[in-house]
Amino acid sequence: MKPTDLIKTSILSEKAYKQMENGIYTFLVDKRSTKNQIVKAVENQFAVNVIRVNVSKKSFKMKRIGRTRKQAKVGGGKKAIVYLKAGQNIAILSPSKKETKSIKKEK
Repeated sequence: MKPTDLIKTSILSEKAYKQMENGIYTFLVDKRSTKNQIVKAVENQFAVNVIRVNVSKKSFKMKRIGRTRKQAKVGGGKKAIVYLKAGQNIAILSPSKKETKSIKKEK
């Protein structure tokens, strides 16, 4: 399997954005990938140094779909939490540090 095929997408949530400030990134990866393969894929794609990787499996949920109310598996997969070396970040995924201006209402 190619290293570029291992990482499916990044998980972007409120919790993930808070962790990005500390150099921790969360990805949805192929369910057959190993920790070593994930490390190599992230280092090759984003040119960063990975300290460690935590992996967890997300279970599927059964949902009713369509008019006939058939059940199908939805969601699931494998999630990888990648810790980068201090001071490094992934520029594409990092939240921008724009200051928001407060709007004052005039009476």
